[in-house]
Amino acid sequence: MRHCRLRVRFNASTLYLARVIAVGFAAALAGCVIVPERQHALVLQGDGTVAEVAMRCDESTGALRVLDGTLDPSLIRLASWNLHKEADAGWESDLGQLIGSIDVLLIQEAGISPEFRAVVEKAGFSWLLSSAFEYLGSEYGVLTATRVRPEKACTLRAYEPLLGIPKAMLITHYRLAGRDDTLAVANLHAINFTLGVDAYRAQLETVADALSGHRGPIVVAGDFNAWNDDREAGVRALAARLSLVPAVFEVDARTRFMGDHIFDRVYAKGVEFIAATAWGVTSSDHNPVLVSFRIP
Repeated sequence: MRHCRLRVRFNASTLYLARVIAVGFAAALAGCVIVPERQHALVLQGDGTVAEVAMRCDESTGALRVLDGTLDPSLIRLASWNLHKEADAGWESDLGQLIGSIDVLLIQEAGISPEFRAVVEKAGFSWLLSSAFEYLGSEYGVLTATRVRPEKACTLRAYEPLLGIPKAMLITHYRLAGRDDTLAVANLHAINFTLGVDAYRAQLETVADALSGHRGPIVVAGDFNAWNDDREAGVRALAARLSLVPAVFEVDARTRFMGDHIFDRVYAKGVEFIAATAWGVTSSDHNPVLVSFRIP
């Protein structure tokens, strides 16, 4: 499936107008987007090669199962950042600084350029990319990177109703030292271009469905695109269904849109947050967030 779309960068003061322009011209301008018919992930292998693996959350045969280390439940440091497809100068430096102090990295609007791989793999991280689409020969979606490989993982995607281009999601499960349960981490990039809220709520429900049977701790983080009150209500419904609580940021430079609406968030169940912070950068149109927590 192929689409041509307009790529627009916008700030808070022009967000609504930019949405209208993008919806009107996305099918006619700029580069072509190829949406794969079958949902899949790209997975970094132990030998440095990259494999394409089908691992939909509703297909048990698609699960990735490896046993390669554990996370320390007494301290886990997680960062989430929408990288804006590596379009802004300085992202390599900021990503290198960020990844040097964390255990789990969640990237939205992620690609796997040689420059990106150099930063992440040099830091000793393995990664999985849940592919949403191909653009100019490269695949983009959400990427989760960790110092230990997940025990299992699966992918989800939801289509933008007005553009027909999907947003990807990725759920990974990690073994915890000294425990029988696992930590489930959902990397979310919520759909954006909708006239109503039904499709947005449906996407969040698919995440809740995929996590509802998990009996261990849960983290749901990423770019929620919660830019109005109806979307905020959808996020609250997701949190209530999964008994999630939000991280409270002591230093909160998270990017704000349309007033006080915050896109980049971290929610969790079964963990104790130790700290949460966000700082301003010029290397993306989103600012990175960093949380640390323990699992009691």
